Amino acid sequence: MMTHEILKILQEDIHTTVIATIDDQGMPYTCAIDMMLLEDDYLYFLTAKGKSFYQRLMKHPHIALTGIKGKDTLSAVAVSLNGKVKNIGHDK
Repeated sequence: MMTHEILKILQEDIHTTVIATIDDQGMPYTCAIDMMLLEDDYLYFLTAKGKSFYQRLMKHPHIALTGIKGKDTLSAVAVSLNGKVKNIGHDK
């Protein structure tokens, strides 16, 4: 399976992911975020500048995320990945 196909499943079929960031003390912190757009093998999501999630992303832009869809372990599909986020402002 190619990267684009995996990201498409994550964005269209799973949609809601759990993203892990780190706080100022280096402790892990998670929140549920919807993947809003897939374009040119880049995933896009939204958050507001006033949210603590945004502040963590700006200070520590490396994340890990997992999305899962299905009724139980044997019938579910899951996608996990990690990488660096970039603030693109209001471009999209």
